[in-house]
Amino acid sequence: MNHVLIVDDEPEYLDELVEALGFRGLSTCSVGRGVDALDVLARDPDIRVVLTDMRMPDMDGVALVETMLGRFPTRDLHFLMMTGHAAEADMARAREVGVLRCFPKPLAFDALCEALVELGGVADART
Repeated sequence: MNHVLIVDDEPEYLDELVEALGFRGLSTCSVGRGVDALDVLARDPDIRVVLTDMRMPDMDGVALVETMLGRFPTRDLHFLMMTGHAAEADMARAREVGVLRCFPKPLAFDALCEALVELGGVADART
C-alpha cells in the first residue's frame, strides 16, 4: 500500500489528521518539520503522496516540495498543501512548483479524502 506523508508543525492538528485518515483506511506517517520529512521520504519508498503545511518554522511547504523534487527526481510523488494563511500569492507559488491541490485550514476533510482518491493508487478514503 502507498503511504501518505503528512508534515505539519502543529502536533495536535497532526495527530488528529493522522487518526482521521487512519479511520478511513489510509496508511500515513507524520513529522513536524521539513527536514524530518526529507529523512522519512529517503527511507520509505512507498510514500507517493505528501500533504504538507504551507508555513512551518524550519522551511515552508513550497521550499519542502522543491527540495523533495530536487532530491528525489525519479520518485512518483504527488503533493497536496494545507494552510491557515491562504494568501493567493502563496497558493500560486505552490501550484507553480507542482502542488496539485491547496486546502485551507481547518481542512474540509471530505475534500481532502476525495483528492487522495483521485491521485490513484491510494486507498479509497471515501469509505
